[in-house]
Amino acid sequence: MLRLRPIVRADIPSLVVMTRENMSSIVRRSWGIEWTDEPLLEWFADKDVETMVLEEDGDIIGYFSIEVLDSYLFIMSIQLRPDKQGKGYGRTMMREIEASVLEKGTEGVELCVQECNEKALAFYSTLGYRKVCRRGNNFLLRKSAEQIRSETASQ
Repeated sequence: MLRLRPIVRADIPSLVVMTRENMSSIVRRSWGIEWTDEPLLEWFADKDVETMVLEEDGDIIGYFSIEVLDSYLFIMSIQLRPDKQGKGYGRTMMREIEASVLEKGTEGVELCVQECNEKALAFYSTLGYRKVCRRGNNFLLRKSAEQIRSETASQ
């Protein structure tokens, strides 16, 4: 059974390990530096950042952290355990994030993806996200609230 719930303090070690496992090589390839946990820990502690944990049968399998920045809902981090990728769980989390766009009344969703993260770029492309601009080694991706509303109405 899948359950999405707010983060609790006891989740943090698992989420840090998951993120480190997923992102260390991408950070190294993108910027030539080693992964550090500090920015992630700051997001988890930030009252303006909402973090939701995805559980399957009581096991943590993923999470996302979002924040309203300017007029967009920005995905600070979205992670899924490697053994759960490609099975629809990422889409489940993205649908929840997109529902939050409509609930919060923002103009849409934005996130940054490292240029070398081809798997993630392909995933977001299939969901209708488009590249808005490039910032160093990152692409800023966006999906409008109008597009989300249209997709929701047709489901």
